[in-house]
Amino acid sequence: MSLRFKSLKSVVKSRLASLGSMRSGSVLLLAVCLACVVSGSALGQSYSGVQAQLVARKTVVVPGDPIVLDFVLRNTTDDLVVLTPLGMQTEGFSPVSTLTLPHIFSGSGFTGLTIKGDFGRTWSDVFAYQPPAGAAELHIPAHGIVGVSLAIDEFYPPVQRAGRYEMVWTPYGGAIRSNSVTVNVEPRKQAEVFTDRGTMKIQFDYDHAPKHVANFIELAREGFYNQRQIHRIDPGYLIQTGCPKGDGTGMRRDGKTLDAEFSDTPIDRGTVCMARLESDPNSASCQFFITASRIPEWDARYTVFGRLVDKESLATLDKIMEMPIDEDGRPKHRVIVSFVRVVDVPPDIRPVGSRPSESPPPSTQLPTVPAK
Repeated sequence: MSLRFKSLKSVVKSRLASLGSMRSGSVLLLAVCLACVVSGSALGQSYSGVQAQLVARKTVVVPGDPIVLDFVLRNTTDDLVVLTPLGMQTEGFSPVSTLTLPHIFSGSGFTGLTIKGDFGRTWSDVFAYQPPAGAAELHIPAHGIVGVSLAIDEFYPPVQRAGRYEMVWTPYGGAIRSNSVTVNVEPRKQAEVFTDRGTMKIQFDYDHAPKHVANFIELAREGFYNQRQIHRIDPGYLIQTGCPKGDGTGMRRDGKTLDAEFSDTPIDRGTVCMARLESDPNSASCQFFITASRIPEWDARYTVFGRLVDKESLATLDKIMEMPIDEDGRPKHRVIVSFVRVVDVPPDIRPVGSRPSESPPPSTQLPTVPAK
């Protein structure tokens, strides 16, 4: 058994075949009415059980780098689902089990994404895409998933400019609606951490830990780190801060945690890592630590999202490291992070973890897999 979504044209054509004796004006009026009825039926009922998901590979993107989204369709039913882009012929095309451009851009007027930018601007028109006259049906097995990875800036040039963009995918004439994702396009940033012992500059590792970088920037811009204590000093190893409770047990106000972004970046002197529970690699929230020496046994066990970038920063780290502590590693005299400021990286500074930027191919298929 399958759930088949037929094109409006074929349905209307079959209805009109039995009406040859009617006058042309009446036939035209009935054709329009039938199209409305069939469209409403298809949009309201036939797509139940099919879910759309949108995933941003990076939520913070530097201007000029590709914005890559994963477009995913999930069949939650016990039957094979057959999808046809509305208004397209499928005769002569073999069914496919991969998500193709005609299905991605199958929204109203052959659109795909609705993008909301700064100052209330909205885009939905697709550039560099000419819809074909026909396309293959998409077959999704019972409880199966199909998807494709796509660099969307080729099709939506406005997102190449700096700004904040919220995107929703509405394929098949808007019958299915995905979750929304937000991507910030902005120059690379670094943080200036002001303490009562000096200033430390943190340059972020966008390439290896984009979600942790975005998390830190978000909290810093909110003022979350202002007036936080450096609540832990481990002589020769690290200092730790960012806890709203001041005792190492606090989290973000919303309770959000981050999945680990472990990498092969060595944890060395001046490395900035996100703290987490020892028992849960995906428990990072807001606390971070800065290391004072090489700690090889921690490599790939903590997410490295930045490093200190100059001698002044390392000198400030050393001053804090020399503060007297109690038996629990807490400073005997309060050491405060006055505030954290996020600024653009100077143009003459090479980004942490930088590597040649390569644009992905226009369409990279994700495998069709049964849902677990």
